[in-house]
Amino acid sequence: MEQSLQDQYYPNGTCFGCGPGNADGLQIKSYSTDQGVIATWTAPEKFDNGFGFVNGGILCTLLDCHSAACVMKETVKRYGDFCIDNFEHFDNNHPVYLTNQINVTFRRPILLHSEIELFSECVSWDDNACRFRSEIRFNEKIAANADVLWKRFRSRN
Repeated sequence: MEQSLQDQYYPNGTCFGCGPGNADGLQIKSYSTDQGVIATWTAPEKFDNGFGFVNGGILCTLLDCHSAACVMKETVKRYGDFCIDNFEHFDNNHPVYLTNQINVTFRRPILLHSEIELFSECVSWDDNACRFRSEIRFNEKIAANADVLWKRFRSRN
């Protein structure tokens, strides 16, 4: 079976949303496609908003971290393979991009214990910033979508 982008490039990562090394996190697994990246995910009880639906903050994290997988895909395409765990991306050969802005629109609630589909694609890219469109689908309809802007991190030392 194909390895997720997170397992390939961030195997010891502790990010709450996408870190394979965070047992308490969301543990999303994103896979590359020709158009972008895809994933499926199911919310357990602990992410309840109090009314039987997935908490909105969790949905924002899913949109953000799934776009991060698309950043990984695009970074590899432009700069070659790397491993975030080795911090080899903190140079000009493998730059790092960080979330700068996320604009989320919620369209319909998502029931707990229901499988959702995530999609993200690169809309624009340059050396200083990149923009992604991410969405969550529930019952084949868009439940939430986001415009995510990532900016390149440059060390000031």
